[in-house]
Amino acid sequence: MPDRCGCIVRFTLLLLMGTLWGEAASGQSVVTLPIPNGGRLPQAVVDDDGTVHLVYVVGDAPRGNLMYATRVPGATTWSTPQRVNSAPGTVTGFGPVDGGQLALGPNGRLHVAWFRIGPPTFFYTRSNEEGPGFEEQLGVATGEGVEAGPAVAADPDGNVYLFWHAGAVEDAERVLYTAASRDGGLIFEQSRPVTAKAAGACACCRPAALTDDSGAIYVSYRGAGDNLRRGQRLLISRDGGASFTDQIIQPWNVGACPVATTSLSQGPSGMTVAWETQGEVYFATIDRLSDRVSPPGQAGARRKNPAVTVNNQGKTLLAWGDASGLRSGGTLHWQVFDADGRPTATRGGGALSLPEGSMPFALAQPDGTFVVIF
Repeated sequence: MPDRCGCIVRFTLLLLMGTLWGEAASGQSVVTLPIPNGGRLPQAVVDDDGTVHLVYVVGDAPRGNLMYATRVPGATTWSTPQRVNSAPGTVTGFGPVDGGQLALGPNGRLHVAWFRIGPPTFFYTRSNEEGPGFEEQLGVATGEGVEAGPAVAADPDGNVYLFWHAGAVEDAERVLYTAASRDGGLIFEQSRPVTAKAAGACACCRPAALTDDSGAIYVSYRGAGDNLRRGQRLLISRDGGASFTDQIIQPWNVGACPVATTSLSQGPSGMTVAWETQGEVYFATIDRLSDRVSPPGQAGARRKNPAVTVNNQGKTLLAWGDASGLRSGGTLHWQVFDADGRPTATRGGGALSLPEGSMPFALAQPDGTFVVIF
């Protein structure tokens, strides 16, 4: 296993709970769903019909595969999984910053991005226009010092955007790149940098990207200015990716990569972002970043890898793992907040373990129900 970010990480076996539940009782507002077949690193979207589309990693960490499964409303099991990557063993899946990400485009088309650490390549594919399955994977870009997976977003007009960071060995000199497709993922434009070198990019922290209904693009990433200023940052483009603003979400001065993830969700009040700072997880709407919210109570270990989702009533669910190790999945927790950001009585976890090297994912169904995938 490579020594990424100068951290010596040791994987240990994690005993999973013998009893897991997947379906909520009648009236329950949060459904917990384990990943099929002992998979890890879940990423999911839900379509207008309430079908959950899930991708996850299986197999050897440096040479894994990305699998796809669905769950229709009322189903008690996932569909039969199918492989996303057309070339076997081309998915890196060591820890929470690896694996794939996916976006839901017009007409229900799925767009998926992931990476392979050696040789370092960023891959993309999309679901077939007719019938099940995915097209042959496309190597969109290569890069030096690649340590974390890419992000993908699709807007209502059919544009597809990929984001990743690469470059110098020093995090302080890394930049975030983008490549855009204007024809629904058929052809991508040449990649270009979208951040300044002064901001840096934390090598082992994965970005997240999402578009809103107007087509604006949001990218959450962790900076690394001077190899010390590793606060969470936010890129926004309102002109189809031609230009981006870059602002700090929350500063965090730390001299080492925290191996952290971030997430985005659109709700009735706009875009919401979630991130970690100093062992605590937070969320905030992007127009009120100073009004950040964190879960109540005292954490038994580092709170990490937050997954945020906002339902059609404006309620927010934040899921995360409690763990001391950089790539340990830890113990699953989630908390529901009302539309004003106040914690409600709906919370859970504490008895469920996340797979080693994994993290939770959260989404909201059209009926307002929350789904936590682990």
